[in-house]
Amino acid sequence: MKILKIIFSFLMLPLVLVSIYELIKLILDFAVKSNMTAAPFWIGIIVYFLFQVIFFKPMRTYVFGHELTHAVAGLLSGAQIKKIKVSKNGGSVTLTKDSVFISLAPYFVPFYSLIIIIIYLSLGWFTDTRPFYPYFLFLSGFALAFHFALTFYALTIGQEDLKTYGVFFSFIFICFINCIIISLILILIFPQYINISGYFHDVGADAFFTYKYIFAKISHLIKS
Repeated sequence: MKILKIIFSFLMLPLVLVSIYELIKLILDFAVKSNMTAAPFWIGIIVYFLFQVIFFKPMRTYVFGHELTHAVAGLLSGAQIKKIKVSKNGGSVTLTKDSVFISLAPYFVPFYSLIIIIIYLSLGWFTDTRPFYPYFLFLSGFALAFHFALTFYALTIGQEDLKTYGVFFSFIFICFINCIIISLILILIFPQYINISGYFHDVGADAFFTYKYIFAKISHLIKS
């Protein structure tokens, strides 16, 4: 099983790389096309990073969201929650079952960002939320920066979650799903600027030509 995961991870690597490449293009294109309306979003990102550099890493808040994401992923997968433990130095969730989705969900699901988006979109059914849009953008940028900055930090210090299914496989899986999640979150926040269908089309086209090129080179080496 371990060998199969390693092989699968290497096969997925070109797809992950083109997904990251196209996501960078998507974000840069959005940054160029967006006007001052999107400024609160970028300000929110900058403010979070300044907060972390000047003050501290809000690890207890991150760990709470991290472990709650494990728990929600478990519930969605049919597991039962037995115990949740949260502290500044770490946390844990005891569930009746485990899976790749449950173990790795906190690394690609920006818990607080989704809460903010759900609340804002839900309020839109009952009232005019346009006056609050700048505040929504600021909080969205702040929450996304919070998630990715502390997730990156957590990954650099090592996580037992990744060892369960193999570190290499877990990193490949996390990177790929993050590309999908980020693109989907961006279209929820900025539907007027993000071309999600174009992103997935470009990923598919790039992946097709990349795999075609790789297999052609392998076939040439074998024949020669």
